[in-house]
Amino acid sequence: MRRFNQFFTLLLVPLDYAMVVLTFVGAYWLRLNWQFVPIIYILPFDDYLRLVIELAPIWLVAFFGFGLYRFRGFRNPWELIGKIIIATSVALAVFVIGLFLAKTSFFSRLIIGYFWIFSVVFVLLGRAIVNYFRQWLQYAGTGVERVVLIADGKIAEDIARQIHASRPSQKLVITLTGVDLTVLADYHPDRVIIGHELAGDQMLRLIRWCEDNDVALQYVPSLTGLYTSHITVDTLAGYPIIELSPTPLSGWGRIIKRLFDIVVTLIGMMVALPVMLIVAIAVKLNSRGPIIYAQTRVGELGKPFTFYKFRSMYSELSPGLGGEKADQMLEQLRQRNEADGPLFKLADDPRVTRVGKFIRKTSLDELPQLFNVLLGQMSLVGPRPALPNEVAQYSDVAKRRLLVKPGLTGPWQVSGRSDISFDEYVGLDTYYIEHWSLFLDIKILLSTVGAVLTRKGSY
Repeated sequence: MRRFNQFFTLLLVPLDYAMVVLTFVGAYWLRLNWQFVPIIYILPFDDYLRLVIELAPIWLVAFFGFGLYRFRGFRNPWELIGKIIIATSVALAVFVIGLFLAKTSFFSRLIIGYFWIFSVVFVLLGRAIVNYFRQWLQYAGTGVERVVLIADGKIAEDIARQIHASRPSQKLVITLTGVDLTVLADYHPDRVIIGHELAGDQMLRLIRWCEDNDVALQYVPSLTGLYTSHITVDTLAGYPIIELSPTPLSGWGRIIKRLFDIVVTLIGMMVALPVMLIVAIAVKLNSRGPIIYAQTRVGELGKPFTFYKFRSMYSELSPGLGGEKADQMLEQLRQRNEADGPLFKLADDPRVTRVGKFIRKTSLDELPQLFNVLLGQMSLVGPRPALPNEVAQYSDVAKRRLLVKPGLTGPWQVSGRSDISFDEYVGLDTYYIEHWSLFLDIKILLSTVGAVLTRKGSY
């Protein structure tokens, strides 16, 4: 359901762009063919169209700024119309001011007037077409949101009636009077709404179940406490309703982070590829075995993926490569483990080769994970990917690390790296998840360079 909503929201971006350009073309045509005011000068159509195509993104920025691309939609058409009018007016004002400052020979004021009047109609028409197609798919059974309402009495009746009355084809409502996670899982909900008081431990289990299963959670705020500072307040059937969001990395945050990862990774690879070639040769010449070490790690929402890095250990002593001998040595070394919790760290690990020690200290062994980033399995910044046996030992708090994609670097790498305790490690990752921003990612990436150069806590 979330991908269904994201697809149609993203579809609005090129559609709005096309509608803005089309409206400008229509305004130009009207000015030429409806001359109740004589034309003194008008920009040639080719130059006019080129200018419009270049400056039309101003409207997209304005629409984004005024919330016209939010994934949750709008409560009523009047809210949408109001936002379109305001955003269009602001964008048009910026457009005209820019032309004035650039001293561009432009067209008459009538074109501006025509555009302002018809742009709202054209943008609404485009969105109506998209909405009609979306509803048609939902009538056919695709993209229908499954809502589980945990409530009883008047609240349950009011909320269910309101949902059915507003969008009968877009939502399937199942009403339950109590919380049974096994029963809840059988319905495969996209959204859970709580309409009555739950016990603290019940609420906590439900919140964590929704997080683990990527399910939106809303509740009427008569409940005790709030689970996160990231909330959205709305009304439904006259009741105030709060939606919990465990991380800003949803909706546009997720898309922006992904685009950032792709752009920065592609740029970084131009520098990294020659270095990776040198490291690969050094690894191969130093000891027998494969150059790349592939291992199963746990990714976003607990999904396993194949994780890559340059091999830094002797192949006959490396778990996953060296067989029984390597596994026996690992069990012996666990008694000397220098990390707490489920992590395993050892500064003087006898399995590490000479080249391996260098590429570990300089973090060059991590460079192949740039391919994991491009494949969408990892992000440049995030919690480090854990081993399945580590995740099996996680507490409920530690499992919050799995809410987002694992990262090539993360907050703990720039805060002591291997030197910090597991609780601090989880605390830093939790803070990152709850307070993500693009600025924070950039800050961590820049700080990682300093941590690598100083080799602080690295082994």
